[in-house]
Amino acid sequence: MKVEELKGVIKDLTSEELRVIIIEIYKAIPKRLKEEKSIDFIIQHPQVANIKKEGAKANIPNLAEIEFKAEEFIEYAYKQYYFIPNQYVHKKDRPKWRFIAKQLYKSLIAYSSNKEDLPDATKLLEKLYTMLCYSCSYVLFNCYDPFDSIQITQTDFFETVISLKYRAEKIEQFIEGGIYLMINNSLNRNTLYEDLMEIILKFLKTPDLKDMAIAKCDQIRKELQDKPPQKGDNIYHLETKLQNLAIMGFLCHLSLYQPQEAIDYFKRYYKEKDNEITLYVLLRLLKKMGLNTFWKQEYELAIKNGIKPREALRKEYESNFKKIKEEDDD
Repeated sequence: MKVEELKGVIKDLTSEELRVIIIEIYKAIPKRLKEEKSIDFIIQHPQVANIKKEGAKANIPNLAEIEFKAEEFIEYAYKQYYFIPNQYVHKKDRPKWRFIAKQLYKSLIAYSSNKEDLPDATKLLEKLYTMLCYSCSYVLFNCYDPFDSIQITQTDFFETVISLKYRAEKIEQFIEGGIYLMINNSLNRNTLYEDLMEIILKFLKTPDLKDMAIAKCDQIRKELQDKPPQKGDNIYHLETKLQNLAIMGFLCHLSLYQPQEAIDYFKRYYKEKDNEITLYVLLRLLKKMGLNTFWKQEYELAIKNGIKPREALRKEYESNFKKIKEEDDD
């Protein structure tokens, strides 16, 4: 059957019929061919097929040209050439940065579907993501939020980079690199570090990989704590990284169905000068995960240890648990 005939056959099929066909075709594709043609990646990122098709029509540049353009764009961005007066980027061209960034994003995804181009495309996309994160904290462009400006959410961009790293790198390198990519970069106003942690966890599909991620969190924590402070180091940034490593380890333990181990890990490594803040963060995480029994346990344990929870937590406890406790005591 030719492609045009195929289009005619499937155009009137229902979503369920298409779903069945896709599953059966996928099962029939040999594993070697799936890897060679990056079938899994195309299924997860269907925009790749359209990008490659559009690129072929438009005669898009080869990866070497894309690399040159990406490196120049990133260098100029860090030097604020798209924001301040300079001789390299004309005033009328400075607002075009968002179109350049978005086109680079699409082009690098397209090239990543080729096995030989995957490593270079991955590194360039990671550099682009890192630069956009940097611009969330420092002014590189005339905009409030660079991810909003290019109409790609930070979580979507992060997941794309992580999915490429998963395919391009050995698993230990992927886990370590993914954690560093999460803790080392700034966020925009719509993103939480926990959002990025959950994306990493999606790729840790076995208990061994989750255990490896916990070990990597411990290794990175030790490296950060042992590193001699440098002039200009921001202690707040270091504390935030260490706190995020504690939350990442907590989430890994939870994904292993080890709630008590997760709580113990969090309390061991999440450091705040005020113990009440540590309690608040822990209870927020437990509530988010629906672990109400453990929420009650940790709240009551904190009271016994002399911690005075904030008013909002006291009201939540009284509303959800105090009456039950009184009935149990009777």
